[in-house]
Amino acid sequence: MRSGVARIALRVLAIAIVVAALIDPVMTVARFAPEPVVVARLASLEVAAAEAALRAGLPNAEVTVRSAGGRRLPCALSEACVIVADGSVDVDLPADLGAPVSLIQIRAAAGLNVEVRSVTAAISQHAAASGTVLVSISGTGVQGRRTELRVSDGTATVGSAVHEWTADGDAAIEIPWWPLADGPRALRVTAVPLDGEVSALDNAVELGVMVSSDRARVLVFDARPSWASTFVRRALEDDARFQVEHRVGLGRRLVAGTAGGRLDPRTLEAAAVVIVGGPDGLSASDVALLERFVRERGGTLVLLPDRPPAGAAARLFAGRWTEHLEASASPIGLLRASETIRLVEASPVDVVLGSVKGRPVLVLSPSGNGKVVVSGAMDAWRYRDADGGAFDRFWRSVVFESAADSAAIRLDVTHPIAVPGATVPFEVRVRRMDAAASSVVAATVSCGDRPAQTIRMWPQGPAGVFAGKVPIEGAEPCEVSVAVDGGPGVTGAIAVTNGATQSVRAVLAKLEHYALSTGGVVAPAGGEHEVATALTSAGSRPVLPETVHPMRSPWWMWPFATCLSAEWWLRRRVGLR
Repeated sequence: MRSGVARIALRVLAIAIVVAALIDPVMTVARFAPEPVVVARLASLEVAAAEAALRAGLPNAEVTVRSAGGRRLPCALSEACVIVADGSVDVDLPADLGAPVSLIQIRAAAGLNVEVRSVTAAISQHAAASGTVLVSISGTGVQGRRTELRVSDGTATVGSAVHEWTADGDAAIEIPWWPLADGPRALRVTAVPLDGEVSALDNAVELGVMVSSDRARVLVFDARPSWASTFVRRALEDDARFQVEHRVGLGRRLVAGTAGGRLDPRTLEAAAVVIVGGPDGLSASDVALLERFVRERGGTLVLLPDRPPAGAAARLFAGRWTEHLEASASPIGLLRASETIRLVEASPVDVVLGSVKGRPVLVLSPSGNGKVVVSGAMDAWRYRDADGGAFDRFWRSVVFESAADSAAIRLDVTHPIAVPGATVPFEVRVRRMDAAASSVVAATVSCGDRPAQTIRMWPQGPAGVFAGKVPIEGAEPCEVSVAVDGGPGVTGAIAVTNGATQSVRAVLAKLEHYALSTGGVVAPAGGEHEVATALTSAGSRPVLPETVHPMRSPWWMWPFATCLSAEWWLRRRVGLR
């Protein structure tokens, strides 16, 4: 009896499976949606192991790997983004992702390695003078080795130096270089890889420099004849970087000099630096005009006294100065002098360029929008031939750097080197004798052989300051031209490259700061589980409805066959067919 009931039950179950399969019922179930995770591959080294470990740590995630095809990080809004980087690929980092971004750092294997950590140089370089590139390098396993450093402009080497490693660690090397031509130049600084070096990704960095033949405008005005200003003027006139106008008062109505050497508002508005010899001979009106030049115009005034401050010009000297006469000359920075005036006490904002016995002699003092440089080394001109012409080198350097900062129209490009697809901001600063005067600034940019395009300029907070942006579309260098009130203006340049514009260390540091600022996790290669754990616990996964057909599963064949086989076995057991 029991056998018969079992046989009927098995047969009914098998028939029910067949009927259900024929009906094909439809059901709706709720399932967790797979978590979309984007892996942004910003590396030249092998990253397959990191990607595989990340997939293993996120079995329920939908992992997509993307490479940077342009300058933007290849992650969209609200996507869970993991950057896998070795520092060789730099991108722009958006601030609108809305989700934490994590970072996995891939580093080269330990061993012999030289890394170029940073490269700095003056953004503007005159075509008639040599420049200097300061290179910071780091070495591991390099004791007793020699590293050759090269500065290249295209295929030409324009500077080189050799560093002898006495121990592992950091080193700073100054490399002199000479410009090849005017315009935007992309300089590549390379540490030639040593035999057996583990990685060459961190051996080169590129930087942009604008090479120009423009001359800085300098006015040398002597209220009375002065040896000090005479020899400073001669040092500048012998340098192609300066356009020097001068005038010297020889008597009440007798003057000598050039046609453009007048001390008037028009001349001072165009001049970047004014050098005054014998300042005690200045009239009250001259002093008032020079004060306007410094404080409102933002120019640089260089005072070369040959006696203690006196007369109306005394108010041009910051602080109290005292005279000192000695039998022999003393070194004062790069200069030498035996007759000096010394500042009793420097203020916190003063920059001391040279001192004697702890007392400042060469002092740069900010004043309003500009600055005043006082040379208390009154007879330094007597020793101008000492130390291989240090007198000329000192004054050329001081005046050139001051002129770059005090130009009537100054164009500052934030990034003088860029890659295609980037947007480079720049700033224009217009300085006038009348600070309240308005200016009309027009800017254009021309890249390669393409027609020039107008750049829209926006006024900034300070008066006379305007800002614009240059889109870099191709691989050609771009030149920015700025005109003020329809008159002559200035030019700047942006070099374009496909190489690394930052060191590997700097790129990784930027990515790490970005990841931490978004609330993401930073982990080295091998620590992918930390990133996976953070992504898993970052938030609840969305629940989505899903339509299923349960009877379409091939697994139903197993219970159907089992029921038929069991029913047949029971029939055979009792002798039925």
